[in-house]
Amino acid sequence: MRLIPFALLLSLVLFPLAAQADELEELLPHHNERDYIIELLVFTQTPGPGATELPGEPKVFKPLESAAYMLGPSPYWAHLSQGPLQIYQPRELQLTDHARALERSDDYRLLFHDAWQMPVVAEDRSLPLLLEAGDYYGGQPELIGQLQLSVARYLHLETDLYLHTFEPLETTHRSAALTRFLNQNRSSLGTSPQLPALTDQAAADQDGEVSRMINQKYQIKESAQMRQRRRMRSGELHFIDSPYLGILVKIERAPEEDEEDKDEKEPDSARR
Repeated sequence: MRLIPFALLLSLVLFPLAAQADELEELLPHHNERDYIIELLVFTQTPGPGATELPGEPKVFKPLESAAYMLGPSPYWAHLSQGPLQIYQPRELQLTDHARALERSDDYRLLFHDAWQMPVVAEDRSLPLLLEAGDYYGGQPELIGQLQLSVARYLHLETDLYLHTFEPLETTHRSAALTRFLNQNRSSLGTSPQLPALTDQAAADQDGEVSRMINQKYQIKESAQMRQRRRMRSGELHFIDSPYLGILVKIERAPEEDEEDKDEKEPDSARR
């Protein structure tokens, strides 16, 4: 019988224990839970050659009853959100050079850029970040979705974003009263019939029936999803991409309150 070397045996025992310890550490409350400053840019991009991922079925969001943060003006999410909305602190933008580069490029289109401060906690207690941006078609935003930011040993960012493409939806309305009026006065149509105001945008088809365009609406044609989970370190600029969307994000620790107070009280001569 061949004996297993002690060093190998020890590694076989300790390696699973170390892996379990790392997993347990990710679940337990961590000293990294604190306020962070987050700066986020979201932009569109053209799929590269050979990309096989295509947009999927239209994504329709349901009302959200849980608590959440709302990033920037988000009228569509405000309409859907029924739970309490948390408040964060706006912060000064730092990645302005990156934003300008995206805006100058023909290959990208900047949809969202903002910076804010908020407490980041473990995943089981973190709240979704509601995001919408881009153009609006019939009141529906071009970009919509959620982010989930949490921390343990590392920072974790999960994206669930959708980039919609739209097509016009022609909604017609048939007025029975208007049809009766035109049929009853068909003999006088060649002169100058006094049609009611409702007929200002009406037109008769070949069968003599009348339909009227009352509204130009849009429906979602297809939705390209960006669903990813990324582990990252604070203070570093991270790039996350999918065939149709890209993200630049930087997350850094917010200064402690006592540090801010100390900086305010410290004279300029002492800082040099």
